[in-house]
Amino acid sequence: MKWFSGTVEELKALVNEIGSRGDWSETEHGYQFRSKNGAILNWFPSTGTIQYQGPKTAREGLEQALAKLPAPDASKTVRAAVAKDELPRVFVVHGHDDTAREQLELILHRLDLNPFVLANTGGAGMTIIEALEREIVERNTRCRFGIVLLTPDDMGYSVREGDIGRKPRARQNVVLEMGMLLATLGRSNVVILQKGFIELPSDAQGIIYIPFNNHVRETVPKLADRLRVAGFEISAQALSRASS
Repeated sequence: MKWFSGTVEELKALVNEIGSRGDWSETEHGYQFRSKNGAILNWFPSTGTIQYQGPKTAREGLEQALAKLPAPDASKTVRAAVAKDELPRVFVVHGHDDTAREQLELILHRLDLNPFVLANTGGAGMTIIEALEREIVERNTRCRFGIVLLTPDDMGYSVREGDIGRKPRARQNVVLEMGMLLATLGRSNVVILQKGFIELPSDAQGIIYIPFNNHVRETVPKLADRLRVAGFEISAQALSRASS
């Protein structure tokens, strides 16, 4: 079994069914099972991917035992996909900081939201601009909120200042996509998460930025407030999950 599209409780039941004993824990990007014999199973809910680690014999034994189980009920998979698609969708604009992007995705899942990240959809041959047009401009009911991850992926300076004025900045495409989100959804439906010290676009002053340094989790309280103001229902339980 290389992937699983159900819930973590269903995956735990499958592991119990093959007689493997061990401990489950929640990780930064999903869930992990550590068997008593040293085998490790990592499951990433955002993609459904299952990764195996640990001693070769134990690792392969766990993988082979799970592979022998009947394939997941197709109807359940369809229902899960439909349920996920019914969750409120949030368009995510990001740069090259994959760690921050994955952190944000996990937080949104824990808030019972469905993040739209082009890299996770296979792209369908679309550019990010085309995805923005399809998800927001043409079908504005699909994504009614946008989150921009401004991360220091580039360095830049003005010709007047020269190299002495070099400052970290976001990728230029991220700035363009941020402008499209703001123009389409309006400031009240866009939140900008700012990682560390970064040069902000001069024409984007007056917009509310939520800063963080080490982990996107630092933004959760203020992010949840903005989502609630925009009309999203964020339960106390979901907020607690996202903050942990």
